[in-house]
Amino acid sequence: MFKKLISAMLCPIMLLPLFSSVPIAAAESSAIVGKWLWGSTVADLGTNGAEIMMSRCAAEGITDVYLLVKGTGGKLGYLKTQYKNLLTRANRDMLQETIDAAHKRGIRVHAWICVVEDEAYKSNHPEAGMWHYIRARDNNFITPYDEGYREYIGNVAKELAQYDIDGIHLDYIRYNHNANGWSEKDFENLAAMGANIDRVKELVETTWGYHGKNANNSYIFNAYKNNDPDALIIAQYRRKNIKELAAHIINSAKSVNPNLVFSAATMPEGAYEASYADLHYGQNYDDAAELYDYICPMAYSSNYGKADNWVVTLAKNSIDKGNNVVMGIQVFDSVTSARIMTEMENIRTLMKDSKYCKGMLGTVFFRSGTYEYAKATYDEANKIITVKLDNKIGSSAYTQVRIEAKGRIRFTDAAVGDGVAENATVTVSSSGSNATFKKSNLLGAGKDGYLYLKYEGEIDPSKLPVLIRLYTSGGEARVYTVFCDASAKNAEMGEPIFPEPEVTTPETTQAETTSVETTSEATAEATEPSEPIDEVKPSSILPIVIAATAILAIGAGAFIILKTKKRSK
Repeated sequence: MFKKLISAMLCPIMLLPLFSSVPIAAAESSAIVGKWLWGSTVADLGTNGAEIMMSRCAAEGITDVYLLVKGTGGKLGYLKTQYKNLLTRANRDMLQETIDAAHKRGIRVHAWICVVEDEAYKSNHPEAGMWHYIRARDNNFITPYDEGYREYIGNVAKELAQYDIDGIHLDYIRYNHNANGWSEKDFENLAAMGANIDRVKELVETTWGYHGKNANNSYIFNAYKNNDPDALIIAQYRRKNIKELAAHIINSAKSVNPNLVFSAATMPEGAYEASYADLHYGQNYDDAAELYDYICPMAYSSNYGKADNWVVTLAKNSIDKGNNVVMGIQVFDSVTSARIMTEMENIRTLMKDSKYCKGMLGTVFFRSGTYEYAKATYDEANKIITVKLDNKIGSSAYTQVRIEAKGRIRFTDAAVGDGVAENATVTVSSSGSNATFKKSNLLGAGKDGYLYLKYEGEIDPSKLPVLIRLYTSGGEARVYTVFCDASAKNAEMGEPIFPEPEVTTPETTQAETTSVETTSEATAEATEPSEPIDEVKPSSILPIVIAATAILAIGAGAFIILKTKKRSK
């Protein structure tokens, strides 16, 4: 039902800006912009943490929050449970707090649980641990068909379904590596499916170099591609175990609330390399299409060494396999602000594709706490862009903001607004391609503020008008920028105030060089004269004023004489 509803709603709204900060009260009418969120991130903001975080999410245009309530450590982040010994916090229900704060803002909440990796359960039930081929149970992964664990994780799903959540989001619903999952019971099960166990062992040992064999990492995967019957049985077996575990969790939750939405974070290989996905993870995208309302392929392109259009390839392949997709976007590690925004634009373009618009539902960021957010509002009538900076949950002051003009616009002026240091150094490059704002405490932690830019040219509403880059004393931060036009209800324009025009010396091309951008603030302030260089001094104005007055007086006298002569005639 959910898949049909989503498919029907997405095509008519495919022209809505993906970055747009549109109201979310009717979330069904807009693309999903999600955020994976740790419960600790909310708790660390204090007793009012959920309100603070959800207020920010609303401003950020977030429609769906995936709140971690059971991590790989196995601890539980909600209070309505029979497993009191596993509570992360005995006196706070982070799930309920988040639901209350999110729903009043029209934001959906999905309970995010890590499934197969569970340190607490493995510690209490070592016999349920997954068996490494040569190192036995040396990890925190759980055998997916273990009956005791299935009962436990099914109970967790039922408990979560009693909350007013919108969905359950499964993570680590997979094997972690082909080298795991090789207990005696596994060999017995494989034999029952018709596998030649000697051949199975040869496939694994040759691939990973066990028991004195030279490793050939492609051996088992090539066997799969060549339809080796034993390699295919291994893949079928692992897929079966993961699919049954996922189905058990879903059915358990649906027995309490049949209207929940079910999604899963999936490894990206399933979109383009079935041998790898099946043999390593048992996580097949054809199976996923049957199980989930949508999947979230973890398209962490920077970590995979892929180009920024890789997300589109993954999305298309996933949809071709029958899945609805909310693409997981990387906002951690080496990824940059420019890459985040380029990937978002790539997805937005895909959402206009008539073939894929039904299945391409949106994006989700991994994760909250690893990136900053800003909003750019453009007023085409007055040619002004307002940038709102939000540092309310940050722990460091912004020391510099660089705003780069995109598309067919150029900046002609810039100014600081409320909340931003009034004596900040403001520079617009001679080409108008960027504007820079600098000050050691440009915008303090726990505050928000505004910057204003005048521009020339035309903004394409389907494209990002500016790229915002934020800096703290620790270096450049990753930034996700939303934008909307001034007519939007929540444009938050503020009142732009620009200084009076001053006579200035021509800007040299040096303003475009890196040295200008990297000059330390201390140096810039130390060399700044007490009076602006280009200001005309009063002492030089006086002689000019006297001369001008004399000229006017002479002209007035001549005018009177002429008028008198005319009368005398």
